Amino acid sequence: MTPFTSITALARTINPRLRTHQFHMAVAILGGLIVLAVETEGLGSITEALPLAANAAVTVFLAWAITREIDPDEARTANLAAVLAVAGRLLAGPANLAALVMLLLATRITLRSTGLPPTMLDGLVFLPTAAFLAGRTVTGWMAALTLAYALARDHRLPDPASARSLIAAFLVSATASGGVILSGAFGSGWPVPGPASLALVAAGVIAGLALPGYVPMSKTDYTRVMLDFFRLRSARWILLGGATLTVVVAGGDAAAGLSAIWMVLGAATLVARKLVPAFGPA
Repeated sequence: MTPFTSITALARTINPRLRTHQFHMAVAILGGLIVLAVETEGLGSITEALPLAANAAVTVFLAWAITREIDPDEARTANLAAVLAVAGRLLAGPANLAALVMLLLATRITLRSTGLPPTMLDGLVFLPTAAFLAGRTVTGWMAALTLAYALARDHRLPDPASARSLIAAFLVSATASGGVILSGAFGSGWPVPGPASLALVAAGVIAGLALPGYVPMSKTDYTRVMLDFFRLRSARWILLGGATLTVVVAGGDAAAGLSAIWMVLGAATLVARKLVPAFGPA
């Protein structure tokens, strides 16, 4: 372990010299500019539109990152997911970035793409703090509970994490629940999903169920061992199940706020089933 990985085992590097990373940064910037133009036209103020544009750019990045966790062997799947994430943002509205981060971490821990289980600081400090912040909305709370489940599941998968992961799972669920209670988010009722958001959810769930599995040939970032088939399968089911359950509990806010997830699942299935050609740098 390096001094960095002794602090956190959940970070993956971004290399701006790689063509694939350049592509996704370009799509994120372009997506942000498109949303900026659309929102400025609707709101009549570029100042009010800027946060929405930033939200769109980060959403594209998170869609790319999540796709790399559920389809590690085909880097070009993330190219399609990044482009579709922009379309999903235009159809459904701003994403819940905190919830997307929770689901990203859940898939990363389950797949163990870095090769290392969460460190003590991850489990006792970083993840519970992030879960508390995410818990300010019902959508974020449910996504954080998905992260808690992933931590507990990590103790039962091949090369299991230590019992410390169970403590981390408890802390994440407790702090997320504390966040949602203190924020009073439950008082807002159950928002009904709009037609566009509901259509995206339906398409994403169908795509997730139709996503074929494979034995991964990619290696982990730090330990350079082969990724595990059972961990990849679990990461996909946790993403699909967690996002779907979040919509059931949080309603329209989650359907719209997690639009990037439905696009990720759609992109993975479209590429895996060869319904669309993979494109862009690998």
